[in-house]
Formats: sequence, C-alpha cells, structure tokens
Amino acid sequence: MENYAQQYADIKKSMRKDEAAFNKIDRRLTQKINNEDFKVIDADQALQENYTFGKRLADKVAKVGGSWGFVISFIVFLVGWMIINVMQLFGWHFDPYPFILLNLALSCISAIQAPIIMMSQNRAGEKDDLDRRNDYHVNLRSEEELKLLHAKVDLQTKYNKHQSQLNQLQMEMLIRIEASQREKNIEDNLQNEKDD
Repeated sequence: MENYAQQYADIKKSMRKDEAAFNKIDRRLTQKINNEDFKVIDADQALQENYTFGKRLADKVAKVGGSWGFVISFIVFLVGWMIINVMQLFGWHFDPYPFILLNLALSCISAIQAPIIMMSQNRAGEKDDLDRRNDYHVNLRSEEELKLLHAKVDLQTKYNKHQSQLNQLQMEMLIRIEASQREKNIEDNLQNEKDD
C-alpha cells in the first residue's frame, strides 16, 4: 500500500505542477491580449481626429474629380465651349481659335486640382498605413495566442495522462482493497464455521 501511496502522491504533485502551468499560461495569454503592442485602432476614427476643413475639402474634390460624372460633364463643357466660339452661337465669340482663354482655364484648374488630389491620396496612404499596422498587430497577436493555446493543449494532454494514471492507480487500489476484504470475509466465514 505504501507503493500506491507514493505513486498517488507523485501523480498529484505532477498534476498540481500542471495546474500551476495552466494558470501561468492563462496569465500570459491575458497579458498578451492586453499588451499595447497588440492593440488594434480604428483607422477611420484615428484619421477623423485630425480631420481639418482642408482635408475634408481635398477628399470631396478628389471624390468629385475622380468620378465619371465629372469627366463626362467636363467633356461636355469643353465641347460646348469650342462649339460656341467656333460657330459664334448667340453672337458670342469671346475665345477664338486656338482657345487661349480655355487653355488658361484648364491650366489653372489642373494647377489647383492636382495638389488637392495629392493631399487626398496622402490621406488614403495614411489610412493604408494604419490598416497595415493593424493587420500586423492582429497577425502578431494571433500568432502569440496560437503559441499559448498550443502550449495549453500540450499541457492539457499531459494533465489528462496524469489523470488517467491516477484513475488507473485508484482502480488498482480498489481491486486490491476489495480482494483483501474478500480474503478477510472468507477467513471470517471459515473461523465462524470452526467455532460452530
């Protein structure tokens, strides 16, 4: 019986170590999840915090200037300008061929619109950078969580093995106690028969 008691104590000791390791993994997992390096930020909200009037205007101009509606309406405007000035419709002839005034207007529009669109693209680049950083943090966090969960599964397997050993040891002890009890009952019955 002493051998069983020692085995039982050893298995229980191993199980307590496993439980302590479980708690350690849980604490590390909680720390990793709450770690600032793994925080995910809302890119739109972060950009909204420093969203000035100029940036809002740049986004709207880029949205309008980069649309098919703008392209088509601008083509209609250019064709209309040329028709009015070549055919002298309505008696107007304010910009004769080679359309110097139109050329000046287009140059001014391009000079203003190009930097505004670049500002909007810079903001889109900032958002992409934030999204990329978020993706990196999510991937890093997932990797750390997977490592810890793998360690936890391995530990659970080890713990289950110890639990199985403990159950087997308890069954052996019960069988031994039961056999011992049967032997004692048989001896008592034989003793009672001799006494009768």
